[in-house]
Amino acid sequence: MMKIRKLFFIVLLSFCQILGFSQENDSTKELYRLRTRLDVSYLFGGQLYNDNFIYNPGYNIQFTNSLQLHKDFEVGIGTGYTSLVNERFVPIYIETLGYKKNKKNSPFIKFQVGYSFGWNNNTSSLQNYKMKGGIYFNAGVGRKIELNERYSVLFHWGYCHQFASLEYNIFEGREYSESVSFDMLQITFGLIKH
Repeated sequence: MMKIRKLFFIVLLSFCQILGFSQENDSTKELYRLRTRLDVSYLFGGQLYNDNFIYNPGYNIQFTNSLQLHKDFEVGIGTGYTSLVNERFVPIYIETLGYKKNKKNSPFIKFQVGYSFGWNNNTSSLQNYKMKGGIYFNAGVGRKIELNERYSVLFHWGYCHQFASLEYNIFEGREYSESVSFDMLQITFGLIKH
């Protein structure tokens, strides 16, 4: 519950920053300006477990701060919260985003890679079971549409892969560990503050 409160506080702060409650720095209006983005996604897909596929949809909220290094290229870091049917993840990632053209309405390609902390709601109260997160990867394409000088919206679809492991004890205290993978298609709506 404490993790959810901290995440809610981070999302609330980022939302306030996007809406303009933070001061703008004149130096960021140049090429090396900071951008803040809040994304909300729906995830279609599921879990690869023991050579079976289990449909496991969910949603994702992400907050990213990026630095525009070139008119067509940004690098950033971010975090978020992913909620699937029983599993929860908190990813921390680095991101690269490249635009095809530097215009108000521009297609882009995006890559994210990082690590997610994870847990399972069904097994969190059991002493013999423990779920751990793992490597997180996300890649896709989309379109950025500028609304005005301060805000743009973003539409994105992509592929998301999440590694995790499930550790448990059975008879006679034997410890076992199994790899669990989640493969998902992601549809995202985002709001960018320039």
